[in-house]
Amino acid sequence: MKYVKLPITFAEQTKKLKERGLKFESEVRAIHYLSNISYYRLRAYTYPYQDNLDIEQPFIKNITFEQIIELYVFDSKLRLLIFDAIEKIEISLRTQIIYHFALKHGSH
Repeated sequence: MKYVKLPITFAEQTKKLKERGLKFESEVRAIHYLSNISYYRLRAYTYPYQDNLDIEQPFIKNITFEQIIELYVFDSKLRLLIFDAIEKIEISLRTQIIYHFALKHGSH
């Protein structure tokens, strides 16, 4: 499969979102976020607010770029909390497996 989309600058990415109906409090800050997060990573958070069956993918709900960023940050914090909890469960479970296996079969 050959890709035909050309790369675009952060300013052009911002312009594309604006043309689709996304509002901005600060386009300069939006460019900063896009340069650190990536248009395509952030794009996943815009899907619920767009008509994705339309090739132009216009925004169908009144939302700002900053609200998309808030959703991204919330998701990031939630992910960290979940991974922290999973890590504790994993270590505890591993400890129990090692403990019982070593008592039954020896340390090596």
